[in-house]
Amino acid sequence: MTPQAHNPEIDNAKYVSFVSFRKSGQAVATPVWIAPFEDGYGFTIESTSGKAKRLAHTSRATIQACSIKGVITPGATVYNCEASLVMHKRAEEVRDAIARKYGLTYKVFSISLWFKDRFGKSKGLPEAAVILKITQ
Repeated sequence: MTPQAHNPEIDNAKYVSFVSFRKSGQAVATPVWIAPFEDGYGFTIESTSGKAKRLAHTSRATIQACSIKGVITPGATVYNCEASLVMHKRAEEVRDAIARKYGLTYKVFSISLWFKDRFGKSKGLPEAAVILKITQ
């Protein structure tokens, strides 16, 4: 199928359920902040997260509008995606897109990220993000 660029349903969603797949094929859903990025979407993750590990073996993913708790928005469409893990400068570009979309909310949240980056488990790890292209 020809990839779509942006979609109003996803563009306007505050949270999106990102579903990645284990080697066994089992789906794992996580609510994430998402922002339009180039001809698709992006969101940030930790480079050692389960999402990063799952994407190491398959780029197959889906997204669907949801609440902060991951409850799917009634009537929300499921979009099939190709997902790719990016690091360093590309991840920073995705972070900047998230910051633009979420504004003050992101700035407040980024304070906790600053402490986590300097003193938490992710100390010294490269910044990582996921870039999605809708394929359906």
